[in-house]
Amino acid sequence: MKQRKTLLTIYLILISTILPVFMKDGYFKLGEIKGIVYMIISAVMALIIAFTYRPDFLEENNSQDDIANPIKIFVYINIINFIFALDKEVSFFGIEGWRTGLATMLLMLFYCYAFSGGFFINGYTLAAIFITPFVIGIFVTMERFGINLINIVGTDSAFVASIGNINWYAGYLSIFAPIGIGFAATRKTFSKGFFLWSIYSISMLISLFTQGSESALLILIGTYGLLIWYCLYTAERMKHLMIQIFILGLSMMAVKNLLICFPGAYTYTDNILIKGCDMYIGAGIMGAAAFIYILIKIFEKFKPEKWNGVSYRKRYVVLFFVMTVAAGVFAAMNIDSITGNGRDTIWITAFDMFDKLPSFRKVVGVGRDCFSSYAYSDRKWTETLVNVFGDNKLTNAHNIFLTELIEGGLSGLLGALSVVIYVLYTLKKSENKKEHAAVICALPIVSYCLNGLVSFSQILSTPYFYICLGLGLYVAKGSDDQISGTGIDSSSS
Repeated sequence: MKQRKTLLTIYLILISTILPVFMKDGYFKLGEIKGIVYMIISAVMALIIAFTYRPDFLEENNSQDDIANPIKIFVYINIINFIFALDKEVSFFGIEGWRTGLATMLLMLFYCYAFSGGFFINGYTLAAIFITPFVIGIFVTMERFGINLINIVGTDSAFVASIGNINWYAGYLSIFAPIGIGFAATRKTFSKGFFLWSIYSISMLISLFTQGSESALLILIGTYGLLIWYCLYTAERMKHLMIQIFILGLSMMAVKNLLICFPGAYTYTDNILIKGCDMYIGAGIMGAAAFIYILIKIFEKFKPEKWNGVSYRKRYVVLFFVMTVAAGVFAAMNIDSITGNGRDTIWITAFDMFDKLPSFRKVVGVGRDCFSSYAYSDRKWTETLVNVFGDNKLTNAHNIFLTELIEGGLSGLLGALSVVIYVLYTLKKSENKKEHAAVICALPIVSYCLNGLVSFSQILSTPYFYICLGLGLYVAKGSDDQISGTGIDSSSS
């Protein structure tokens, strides 16, 4: 068991360090080479783990059926989807430049299940995993102000660091930024871990504000929206939340100072987040967080027994639901002005594509990565897409759920959602002693799904997402003794 956990940790370090920085000939076919590297590393490690420690898997299979079942069902759905795919070669290996076909999906589900059985990790391995996104965050920020530390072939303002397109980087950040914020929020205040994770979080937040994609706002909503729900439970957690919100404002002010120090140097177009930083909103957030922190301290001193976390959570859920509905209505009424890169056209076309599917294919889909094969099979859709995107071939619906609906059908969408909902539900049911670990796992899951409303699955975000799902199952189902020593169980209180 220990050897298998060590192998999983080695694998996690490999894909966290090699995959984000590996490229060939600069940005030329960057997605293609990363997809191939992912499949090679993942397949080799999967074979070693599966065949060397097969008895462990068989033993766990008998004792953890509740964990395995949602994943197994989704595996069967994907195999059926492949059998009836429009283009079996594309469906299996994935389309060139993306490589998110059946082979990749099976590898991701393998590691989702493997990590649900536990892993071995400590401060040193955490440092090895998160040093790469930290450094990339610094590189991206410097690039956004015209300072390129490495000369990359094909450098363009739409690309960042070694990641590629800003939408790819937003997906990457939807995993690695929330994890850092979660760690910082659950460390003991002013401890060594608190300062290290806070520095990491500041790097991620500054990079998030400057990278250029407005979808980054959804990442912030998912991260801090869930963090507020978690922290409302106790006054002590609320103090930690105010510190994290203060750090959020501090990061915005750091971006404002960069804009002042390098006037006119910002290399990408204006967006909501960069405008917010430029308007000194960060200073207001810092002031509000400090004020509320003081009020909580006073409240704790005079009425410590009056804090009703359960009631506050219920009110917050209702408020969040109302705000979400209002935002959805506003977005629907102003879809043309708030969507970018022709997303309104993409979504309308995608819904029409699903509507035109035969009943059978509405259930099983057209096959993984076969979105473009189906989209360009109809003259009307082809003309629409060519008019908007020209020679650029549309490969997805720019919405992970809508893409899954086309490629995997209703069965694929329900299968994927069942895995996500099952993990989040089990995390919510975790005992209080593990809630700090549970929220760290839940943050990237929620953030990825929200960002996916306007983005797509790709090799620099989706594999990490499924690993987070597996780790979430481990945290939720493991005993306190099992979670102890993993590096994610230090309570904030």
